Amino acid sequence: MQQQPSRSQSDFGGSDDDSLIAALLVVSFHHAYGPIVEFCVPPLPQQQQQQHDASEQECLQKLDLPEEWSFLPFLALPDGAHQKDEDFAYFHLPPVPGWPVATTTLFGISCNRQIATKDLRVKTPDMTRSTVQKAVVVLARQPIFGPLRQKLAVITSAWFNQKDFSQLGILHVNNADHSYAGLDSC
Repeated sequence: MQQQPSRSQSDFGGSDDDSLIAALLVVSFHHAYGPIVEFCVPPLPQQQQQQHDASEQECLQKLDLPEEWSFLPFLALPDGAHQKDEDFAYFHLPPVPGWPVATTTLFGISCNRQIATKDLRVKTPDMTRSTVQKAVVVLARQPIFGPLRQKLAVITSAWFNQKDFSQLGILHVNNADHSYAGLDSC
């Protein structure tokens, strides 16, 4: 697994940041839990409390969401997502008190895809179904869904084409300009 350099919370911006992108997440369909959030950059408030060192997430795992966002996985990976090779969902999320990333309403867009489990190069024990469904989610500070949709489709496709979901590099912030995989240039 390639390790990315650590970044501090300030790299991702709080309420005073003028970055268009507030966060990037991955939602997956888990055979026992249903849709779950597995990845978030910057870290969710609960992750920050658990990590204590603001290092970035290196692997996919079930994450606890703030109560205000408990419905996020169902918005990002809706029922019927398995009926299409690629689809998009649009939504907005309320602020999360105490988390500088989400001081105001955020606008979400998700690109969900699926891949046959047999086609993956790296499989994990929780991959018990014939297909794996995941959604890459962008939370923006403004509702600019058109430009985000195009770039999100490319990023999601590239991540799926790796056939190895343990490779998270494509989802991490570009260290040079703190942009999310080029999404901030929308």
